[in-house]
Amino acid sequence: WMKAMQNHSGLLDGVLAVTHPALYRAGVEVRRKLSMQASELRQYLTMWPSVFNAVQVIINRMTIHHRDVSGRPGWMDMLLSMGTYGERGVMSFRNLSVSVPYDTGSVVLVNSKVVIHSVPQVPPDRICYAFFMLDFVHSWVGQEDPGWSKITDRRRVP
Repeated sequence: WMKAMQNHSGLLDGVLAVTHPALYRAGVEVRRKLSMQASELRQYLTMWPSVFNAVQVIINRMTIHHRDVSGRPGWMDMLLSMGTYGERGVMSFRNLSVSVPYDTGSVVLVNSKVVIHSVPQVPPDRICYAFFMLDFVHSWVGQEDPGWSKITDRRRVP
């Protein structure tokens, strides 16, 4: 799975590097520190496909309105939707009063600790890869919190 996801995850990492460069750099640094501090993980870290240090696979189910608890308030999660849909998928952000299309191939970057989000039931077969970072992993290796994404952190393309 890790080898199969490397190309997809490279694209997702690129999106994070552009939208929240400090979080991307923190993720890279956490991998480096984990490799040094937990040598028994080194072989797995070389195969791990992303700067995100966790992934949850959600298959054929709705997700009720919720906030996630594993990250920090300024962090972003990346959701990748795959599979077949018999009807249009929608992702709802309750405290923003907005819904967005969430079809096959959708990538959603969400501050899931702050934004209440959900996906209603749709016909199978669908899968969501939810990539995120774990607060306790960053704390364990002593990685400083990169905080919120700031417009001044992004580079402008001429």
